[in-house]
Amino acid sequence: VTFGQPFKAGDWLPTTQGLVAQVGGATIPLQTDEVSSHRDGSARFAVLSAQLSNVQPGETRIINLFPGAKTTSTPSVPATPDWNLELEAQVYDASGNVTATLVAQPQAQLQNQIAQNTGRRLSGSVASEYTVVTPFKNKATGAVHPHLTARLHAGLYDGGNRIRTDVVLENTRTFTTAPGNITYSLAIKRNGTVLYTQPKFTHNHHARWHKVLWTGGTQPANRLRHNMPYFMASRITWNYDLNLKVPESVLAADAAALASADTKPMGAAYILPYFPTTGGRIDIGPLPRWAALYLVSQDDRARASLLANADAAGGIPVHYRDENTDQPLSIAKYPDVTTRYPSSVPFVPAATDSTIWTPDQAHQPSLAYVPYLITGDAFYQDELSFWASWNLTDAPPGPEYRNRDTGLVKWDQVRAQAWMLRSISEAAYALPDSHAMKGVFGKVLTNNMDWYATNYINNPNQSPLGAIEKPDEFGLTAPWQDDFVGIVFSRLAEAGEPKAKNVLDWFSKFNVGRVVNEANGFCAAQAPGYYWNIRDANGNFVNSWKVLFEQNYPGVSNTACSSVGVEGYPEEAGGAAAYMRGMLGAAANAGVANAATAYTKWKSMTPKMDAAYASDPTWAIVPR
Repeated sequence: VTFGQPFKAGDWLPTTQGLVAQVGGATIPLQTDEVSSHRDGSARFAVLSAQLSNVQPGETRIINLFPGAKTTSTPSVPATPDWNLELEAQVYDASGNVTATLVAQPQAQLQNQIAQNTGRRLSGSVASEYTVVTPFKNKATGAVHPHLTARLHAGLYDGGNRIRTDVVLENTRTFTTAPGNITYSLAIKRNGTVLYTQPKFTHNHHARWHKVLWTGGTQPANRLRHNMPYFMASRITWNYDLNLKVPESVLAADAAALASADTKPMGAAYILPYFPTTGGRIDIGPLPRWAALYLVSQDDRARASLLANADAAGGIPVHYRDENTDQPLSIAKYPDVTTRYPSSVPFVPAATDSTIWTPDQAHQPSLAYVPYLITGDAFYQDELSFWASWNLTDAPPGPEYRNRDTGLVKWDQVRAQAWMLRSISEAAYALPDSHAMKGVFGKVLTNNMDWYATNYINNPNQSPLGAIEKPDEFGLTAPWQDDFVGIVFSRLAEAGEPKAKNVLDWFSKFNVGRVVNEANGFCAAQAPGYYWNIRDANGNFVNSWKVLFEQNYPGVSNTACSSVGVEGYPEEAGGAAAYMRGMLGAAANAGVANAATAYTKWKSMTPKMDAAYASDPTWAIVPR
């Protein structure tokens, strides 16, 4: 079994220690790969491969992990694995006529990579995984197709007798001319025998999809569950309320919804294709509803939804792979590149074909982070890089926007800034230390923390109460969007990102202050507001909680706070009141002053929300 595993800071030092796995006191084979480190050098995350013997149907075993003596896990890989896959695609024109038969034959390349020890992601006695990238060639002419590429992650187990292949089909090239949608059918064969067929469909431009196949033996029929309290304690994500009991009816309804959703290649699953759609949505939150449901339940049906939506993310046209580096497009290599505007340097040709998707930064879900954390799969690791890259390259490179390779996010809506930083930090924290893009995303985070610290902390041109003024509307703030920012900065602060806690403390003057300033004239019941004026009639910032309340709630400004109704749908799991509760829980975990007190108070003011959280834990972030 291969899986992802987060670690608390200080628990395991991979440079000087090994990791030992035991079942019932007996040591079992274990290898560690793809390590991502905390700032102190201890492991933050790793991909682990363990081997268990004689597990009977229905049997449960607990794997215990310990730091131990550093050892070597020697790979056992045959020079010529019995793999022999062949991919054959029939390409169609707009009239439905077959225009070409394309083939990809990766066996020789895998053998060469084994001989040269290249392209290996997992390496040890339990598993060896190679990433084999091969073009499709015209069967009649031998010409290489300019866009369609096969990317196969071949994992060799049992000395290569069993092979798990994650077959990825990509239409992601960045600089190649005439990008567009491709309509084709696909057959995957082994030694001439068809293993899998995909009927004719249209593969979006700048998109990808995948299919996992096992050859040489049966697929291991196991199901791994994490020690979720430790998972949360590692601070790899927000601290979701593990005391919630998701009703069976909710999980059953989720399974029914997935069965009727479009989960074919390029299907949307549960994701809303028109990202700018307003209103509450199950894909918007610190994590999407389906990810939160999985974390608090670890139910197989929730897992199926989680992975189906991560797979659907591959079909969204935000995937730009640089032909020169074989990595997602990097602003470090091309400071003036942009995938949205024709002014890009170097030039990025635009696709003329349409898709069902309209992605934007302000409404983007987190689609691949939790799937990668639990599986360790290369497909989801690549998704993290693609989405972080798109968040940077989709912006104009000018100084008033991204500022070239600095990668600033300050140019967009407040909520967009939050979700962009979330995406970039997911890649920066989960990608292995050896990954070519990890340093790029880490530097971008540093640049943004510097910008926020400079432009908000002790800046007389910002709100003295700590509110974030909307970039596009003078004098207005959106408290619910400020909550999004607070939630993301709390994660950055918990991860030890330099300056993140300082900036969070500044934002928290407003975010936490909305709940704890009744003595100063601001009723907490109105804390989850929609839009507020934070400047007076003369254009000056309001510097008093009492004045802020009177200016925005004149109808109740002389009413006792105990008589003011709670705003923001306090009985629901997905309203502004829930955003605020999640923000306060996250801020408390980051050590923000008065946040724990504010959380306790706000929880007491929203007592019916807890029952709603059991069905929708999207915002159910609680103090640790």
